Amino acid sequence: MRNTLLKTLVALGMLMIALQSFAKVELNLQDLRKEVLDENIDIKIQYEKYYQSQKNVSVALGQFLPAANITLINVNATLAILQSVIPTPTDWFAYQASKELRVAEKFTTETIKLNILEGLTVNFVNLKHHESLMVSLKQQETLLNEVYEEVKKKEELGIATQNDVFIARRSLLQHKQDIYMLNSLIIAEKQALLIALNKSPKEELSLGALPVENLDVIPANIEDGADLAVNNSTELLSNSYQAEAARYMVSSKKWSFISFNGIGFDYGATLSIEKSKARIIGLQSEQIALKIRNQVYAAYEGLDILDQRIELQKEVVAAVKKMDERTVELYMNNAVPFSKYYESRNAVASEERGLVKIQMERTIKVAQLKRLLGLDSSLSNVNVEEYQNIQLTNTQDAARRGAKHVWISLEGEKELLANIFSVTYTVENVIAETRMLATDSNLTLYFKAYTKGEYKVTAKIQLVSGDVIVKEELVVVK
Repeated sequence: MRNTLLKTLVALGMLMIALQSFAKVELNLQDLRKEVLDENIDIKIQYEKYYQSQKNVSVALGQFLPAANITLINVNATLAILQSVIPTPTDWFAYQASKELRVAEKFTTETIKLNILEGLTVNFVNLKHHESLMVSLKQQETLLNEVYEEVKKKEELGIATQNDVFIARRSLLQHKQDIYMLNSLIIAEKQALLIALNKSPKEELSLGALPVENLDVIPANIEDGADLAVNNSTELLSNSYQAEAARYMVSSKKWSFISFNGIGFDYGATLSIEKSKARIIGLQSEQIALKIRNQVYAAYEGLDILDQRIELQKEVVAAVKKMDERTVELYMNNAVPFSKYYESRNAVASEERGLVKIQMERTIKVAQLKRLLGLDSSLSNVNVEEYQNIQLTNTQDAARRGAKHVWISLEGEKELLANIFSVTYTVENVIAETRMLATDSNLTLYFKAYTKGEYKVTAKIQLVSGDVIVKEELVVVK
C-alpha cells in the first residue's frame, strides 16, 4: 500500500513538472507595460537580463541572414534593441546622498524603463511580423508543393521537361529551409522576451494581437508634437532637479552620472556641483530640448513617408495580382512555361509580404514617436486635477497661557500623496516660508498660535512630475 502511494506521488510530481515545463504564457503590449514599469522591479537587474537576452536574438539573426533567401526580415528593428538603452550594464551609475539628486535619479530610472519598454515594444511588433511572415511562407509552401506535383504530372505527359521538375523541387526545398531558419529566429526572439520579463524561457509564449493604433493621442501638428515631447521629457525633468541640486549644494563635490545617446541624455561623465556649474546644466537643458524637437520632426516626416510608401505598395500589389490572374490562365492553357507561372505566383507573395513589412515599419515608427512624445511615461501623464482633491487639515492642542499647538498636514489618497516631492508652507504673519521634502518628513507643519483668531496657511505642493499645486486654508484658533 505504501509503495503504491509513493509511486502515485512520484507520478503526480513528474506530471506537475511536465505541465510547468510546457506552461503557456499569453503576452500583449499591456503586459509589457505593466512588467517594465513595475516599481518593484530592480531596474539594473531588469536591464541586465534585457541586454543579455537580446544577444541571443542577434546571434540567431546572424545565423539566419547569410543563408536565407528572405529579404523581408527587419534587421534594424531586431538589432536596434541592443542600442535603445545606453550605456551597457558594466557602465552603470551610482549616486551619492542628495535629496534633489534622488529625484533626478528617479526620472533617470524612468527614462531607462521607457527605453526598455520602447525596445521591447519594437521586438513585440517585429516578432508579430515574423509570425505573419511564417504564415505567408507556409501558404507559399503549400502552393510550391502543388506546383511540384503538377509539374511531375506534366513531365510524365511530355508537356514539361526534367529541368522544370528540377526547378520546382529546388524551389520547394529552398523554401522549406527558409521556414526552418525563420522558425529558429522566432523561437530565439520569444525566449529573449521571456528572459527580459523575468519569465522562464521554458514557457510557451503566445503573443496577443497588436492593439489598434490610437493616433488621436498624437498631435496632428508637428509643432504641437514637439512642444508635448519637451513638456513630457523625463530627461528634462531630471535635468531640472540636477540644476536645483546645484543651487542647493554649497560645497563642491563630484558626481558620477550615466551618459545617454538616447533623446538628448548626453551629460558629461562627471559634474562638479557648484554655483558655476548650475549655468552649464541649464545650457544642457536647452541642448536636450533642441535634440528632442529635432527627433520629433524627423519622426513625423518618417511617418509621412511610410504612409506614402504603403499607398504605393498597395498599388503595386494590385497590379501584380492582375498580371498574375492572366499568367495563371495562360499557364493552365499551356500557353506559357512553368517558369513564368512560378515567377508570377512568387511575385504576388513577395509583394504582399513587402506591404506587410512597410505596415510593420509604420507601427514601429508610431511606437517610437509615442516614446518621444512621452506618451508611455507613467510620470509624465499626470492629471493635475486629481490632486485638487488633496486638502489641508489642522489639529490643535492647548498650550500654556492660552496658546495653541497647531499642526497642518495634507489629507488625500495614498497614491496621490506618494507623488509629492516637496511642500512649501507659509503662515501669514507667523512663518515666512518653510520647505519640506517628502523624503525627510511626513510633510506636517507645526507652529504655535499665541493668540486666538484666523491664520491663513498657504501650501505650494510640488509633485514629482514638476507640477505645482497651491492650496490655501483659513485656520481658526479659538
